[in-house]
Amino acid sequence: MLRPYNSIEIPILRGLPVKNKGFTLIELIVTMTIIGLLSAMILPVFLHGGLDEGVNTLQGSILSAKTAAVTSRSQSTLLLNADYYTASKLEPCSLTLGYADGTRTVNRLYRLPKYIRFWQYEVAGSAPVSFTSGTVTVYFEPNGITHTTPGITSPQDIIITLKDTKTGTTTSRTIVGNTSQMKK
Repeated sequence: MLRPYNSIEIPILRGLPVKNKGFTLIELIVTMTIIGLLSAMILPVFLHGGLDEGVNTLQGSILSAKTAAVTSRSQSTLLLNADYYTASKLEPCSLTLGYADGTRTVNRLYRLPKYIRFWQYEVAGSAPVSFTSGTVTVYFEPNGITHTTPGITSPQDIIITLKDTKTGTTTSRTIVGNTSQMKK
């Protein structure tokens, strides 16, 4: 015969040893080590994320300038603007892509992240030039070469250095004159 629900007996455990429900020292050390390793891998992403984004912006604008020159069959320019100290308030550095597309002139503006600045530029074989103000024009020809001097037809490798003013880190990228491609 079934017993009603109320009459179920629950045994009381008496005299059994009670275990502590805390963590051992080894468990705590392993957990802290894992947290430390994860922090060491993730922290540089947050510190240098802006610099990586600046490099990506530069690379994208270079690719756009090369593509514009080849597809429009006319010279395109990429104006690197470092006039951020001369403005009344700190402005992001910018890149302006300009080219003629048959019947119209196209200008596209790219902005570097807030703390990323053009720091130096150098035409391969010459001394680096500080680039804290002013502009530099990079010319992209329809045949795929790049240079900084108007009116010439020989390629020039151009080295551009970006600096994260928040962390002080810098990185340089080269625009290869023969191919208009960017390399580290």
